[in-house]
Formats: sequence, structure tokens, C-alpha cells
Amino acid sequence: MDYWKGPHSGIIAATPGLEEYRQIHLTEHNLGLWPATTGVETAIPADRKIDGIAEVTFKSPLAPLLGRKQTALAYKDEVNVFRRTLLYAGPPNTSRWYSVASPAETVGARAIVYLRRRPGGRPGEFRRTVRNRLVPAMVAPGR
Repeated sequence: MDYWKGPHSGIIAATPGLEEYRQIHLTEHNLGLWPATTGVETAIPADRKIDGIAEVTFKSPLAPLLGRKQTALAYKDEVNVFRRTLLYAGPPNTSRWYSVASPAETVGARAIVYLRRRPGGRPGEFRRTVRNRLVPAMVAPGR
């Protein structure tokens, strides 16, 4: 983790056109909170466990082209850090972070939810459902 937080993050942070870079470190053993659901993978198989998630957001849709050289350096360096990671590279304005704890509270855990619109689903309907139903339900006090 120290290498990821230090030298490796410096390689990523130097990428031209980068808006934000977040490292999401996952625990060695994650019990999960989702109930078993038919057709939905709710448990992570041991052979697919990941160490963490690197989340990057770019300033423009063309920005990743500016950082190809730096991205190649980061890719080569990842063998020094991880067994398995995920990369989420989002176009501008596609990621949202919600702070639901007061500044005085200690954060004990975080939840990461990646959603994908089903094939044939309408983009506007998907965004409205996430914004108006899912997010309020997830950030409501006492949940």
C-alpha cells in the first residue's frame, strides 16, 4: 500500500489531462453486504479478488490521448504493486462522490457502486432513476 500511495501514485498524477485520481484500497477479506440474488454476482470469488480500484477522471474526452506515454509507464509499474486491480476511467462529469457523514464523524467504511445501463435502456431514464431513487435511498440517514 505504501508503494501504491507513494511512487505509483506519482506516476499516475503526472498524466497530462488528468482531472482527478483516486485510490480505493480494499480490505483483504470483505464480507460484503448484498444478499445472494439469482442472476447477480454478489460474492467475489477468491480467484477474482482485487487489491483496489484506481479511479481517474479526465478533463476532456480527448485527454486520455495526451497521457498515453504516462499510462504506459503506469501499466509497467503495476506489476510491482498489485495482483489484480480495476481501473475506472470516466469521461468528464460521469462519476459522483457523495459525502454523507458529518465532518466530525470518523468514516468506518465506504461503499462503491458501479452501475451500467442495460442494453436498450434509455440514458435519461437511467440517470433520473439513479439521481431520484437510488442515491436518496443509499444516503438516507440510518441506512
